[in-house]
Amino acid sequence: MTEKSIINDLAAHVPNRRRFMTKVGIAGAAIGAAAATRGMAQSTTSPGDINILNFALNLKYLKAELYTAATTGQNIAQAGLVVTGAGAAGPTVGGTQITFTDTAVQAVVLELASNEQKQVTLLQNTIIGLGGNPVAKPAINLNALAFGFANMSAFLTLARIVEDIAVTAYAGGLPLAQSSAVVGYTARILATDALHSGNIRAQIARLGIATTPPLDGADHLPPPSGSQYFPTDSNGIVETRTSGQTLYLLYGGQLAATSGGFFPSGFNGTINLSSSSPAITDGASLTANPNPIHVGAFGALGTTTISWNAPGAQIIQVRVNSPTGSLLTDNGPVGSMATAAWVTNGTVFYLQDVTGGKALTPQNTLATLVVNVVTP
Repeated sequence: MTEKSIINDLAAHVPNRRRFMTKVGIAGAAIGAAAATRGMAQSTTSPGDINILNFALNLKYLKAELYTAATTGQNIAQAGLVVTGAGAAGPTVGGTQITFTDTAVQAVVLELASNEQKQVTLLQNTIIGLGGNPVAKPAINLNALAFGFANMSAFLTLARIVEDIAVTAYAGGLPLAQSSAVVGYTARILATDALHSGNIRAQIARLGIATTPPLDGADHLPPPSGSQYFPTDSNGIVETRTSGQTLYLLYGGQLAATSGGFFPSGFNGTINLSSSSPAITDGASLTANPNPIHVGAFGALGTTTISWNAPGAQIIQVRVNSPTGSLLTDNGPVGSMATAAWVTNGTVFYLQDVTGGKALTPQNTLATLVVNVVTP
């Protein structure tokens, strides 16, 4: 698709087309690719395109600062990027230039720095082009985890954490994009960050760098500490986090917080509150057989057998479509149960740890499973 067709396509989906097309002169070629990030991680309803883009911009500031510091010892303002805007601007502290002892890693990180700097500018220009105000770069502490800049191995460990958080944040928000035109562009941003994550994870595995412990239940460690080269779930697809779960990690594991960790003064913009992070599963699994379910031409409902394994739990529940949804079974830590003919395409099953009266919350979700129903 050409730049012109991308701009026209996006313009058709905003309320004030004339104003948008006027602003395009400011945004330039950035409009097409960066407008993709309207689908950034969020909760259940969209807070609006501009707010979502600004949420993404906060995260891009962090990633750009991380790689710019490691490769040059500078911050992104010194590199020539715009860091002013709506909200409180703040300094970036804690990063230093890394001595890379592996030429392949050095080349990767240099390219990552270039990508992230460009995406900061793309997001800013897209927000302007859509009639909004980009947020300023908030205060950022690159030393929030107390490691990352002592040597190349420490930096790769930190970069892996930030990259995997970003991928799950974008994956969590992609289905919530407000127009079909934006979905394709959002996927391109997600794909780029997935490539970043995959490369960093491959370097860690190749060099045998320890990465324990996992951050939460959506975090799958690469070798040698873990067994997964790719951070995928039991369905073979990337894990997701909401904006609140993303901020829980970025704020240093603080619940219902508006600041902390990498962002000592919080995110700028309206999406800035953390929520509980997915529980660590300790090897829990949830599967269905068959999945997908093949039904007749006139049927839309299917039957399958749900199986679970929850090491460490004593009592589990399998719930439908949410942690508090309809109860399929209340059972022991290992077992299986057949459903009746009520499963629809996209039904989600939740494996909940209710040992000792644990609450039916996302924090006690051990695993999730999406079941698909296919007609001829």
